[in-house]
Amino acid sequence: MGQHDTSHPRPLWLSRPIHSELIRLTIPTIISTLAVPLLGIVDTAVLGRLPDVRQLAGATSACVILSIVFQMFFFLRMGTTALVAQRWGADDRRGAAMVLFQSLAIAAVLGLGLIVLRRPIALIGFALVGAPEDVTALGEAYFAVRIFEAPFYLMTLALTALMRGQGDALVPMYIVLGVNTVNIAGDLLLVPGTFGLPSYGVVGAAWASLAAQATGWAIAVLVGWKRVRAYWDWGWLRAWRRLPWHRFFTVSRHLFIRTLTLVLTLASVTSRVARLESAPILAAHAILMQLWSLVSHGVDGFAYATETMVGAWLGRGDRERAHASGVAALLWGVGVGTLFGIAYFVGVDKVATFFTTNKEVADIVISLVWAVALSQPVNAIAYVFDGVLIGATDTHFLQNAMLTSAAVFAGTLGVGWLASGLSLQLIWWALLLFTATRAVTLGIRFRSGHWYRLDLETEHT
Repeated sequence: MGQHDTSHPRPLWLSRPIHSELIRLTIPTIISTLAVPLLGIVDTAVLGRLPDVRQLAGATSACVILSIVFQMFFFLRMGTTALVAQRWGADDRRGAAMVLFQSLAIAAVLGLGLIVLRRPIALIGFALVGAPEDVTALGEAYFAVRIFEAPFYLMTLALTALMRGQGDALVPMYIVLGVNTVNIAGDLLLVPGTFGLPSYGVVGAAWASLAAQATGWAIAVLVGWKRVRAYWDWGWLRAWRRLPWHRFFTVSRHLFIRTLTLVLTLASVTSRVARLESAPILAAHAILMQLWSLVSHGVDGFAYATETMVGAWLGRGDRERAHASGVAALLWGVGVGTLFGIAYFVGVDKVATFFTTNKEVADIVISLVWAVALSQPVNAIAYVFDGVLIGATDTHFLQNAMLTSAAVFAGTLGVGWLASGLSLQLIWWALLLFTATRAVTLGIRFRSGHWYRLDLETEHT
């Protein structure tokens, strides 16, 4: 008895329930995120088999624009997940339904706005891409169809965020897999022309994507409505001005600025590499970016799970378990990142030759694999702490940390450029310091404990 009383209990961050919940939420998310590049591979393979290579080039140029535009509004998923998790954790079901109503309303307005502004978006976007005229014409045809999926896509983000906030990662995974299945089937039917159908080429690929997003939206609506109908109030439509918008818009604004800064920073990496005007360097950079981003699909699963867990625990007023969830996710994320980093170091020759048979390109990849390898555990720290602070809706700090990291990136690149000229090595140094600055600033915030001392009051109307 006395021996039992003097023994030290296991720390919460090592407790089995914390890790079990983390893995339960993480695995479906990893599958979901890995399904996205798989779809891109199928799209590329189907369009790439057409006799006219301009079809693939046109779709690729349009996808660059659509990806940037859609990513800018990814705050809907992050903010809604955190706010719903906090309400759900506090057993405020009506509040969670209200958050969904607000998120859907904003998603619908933004989606319709993108459709209304589709021509100026296309004009500016394709001008920045700078593809040849014939390729741009095909890209514009693809864009003209796919832009109509914007409301479906954004509202699906809100609906799946509701599910994640409720601690359900499985249904969002099924929805992503369903969307991808419909898209792939549509590609195979409409792009080359199958079962007697004409070949619609790049436009057929666009219609397949639109049909897939509409299908995903319909499924998400059915599931989401079943979960919130008992707490839903159609009176919110008439009294929308009196709803508690302040916190929703504050969180959304911070996350929008944070995401926009991240997107622009990564876009500037690509534009700076293009300035080097070397095909081998461009090819090597593309391979390095694939290696760099591959691990993020795994580590992001832990970050997504942490958003839900931290939000729910803080909603219940349990700061210790919120903190423990963050530490547990950090252990898993850094562990995965370190393993991949070691694998890149050890197998760099095989990795390089897997992606290319060009010796010059392979040599460039091998010379810079250290940057990719070192970045893996650093990326993991940044991603996990990002998830913690999103779950806590400590979004103002997240915004400022991202702006600071972007400034470090720009400063490193600018000073190095002036001192020794622009090079791929310099660009990768700047990218590594960008992620390291994110990891350090967010890590300091996590250690301070200020992130879980925020006012998480429940709003009612």
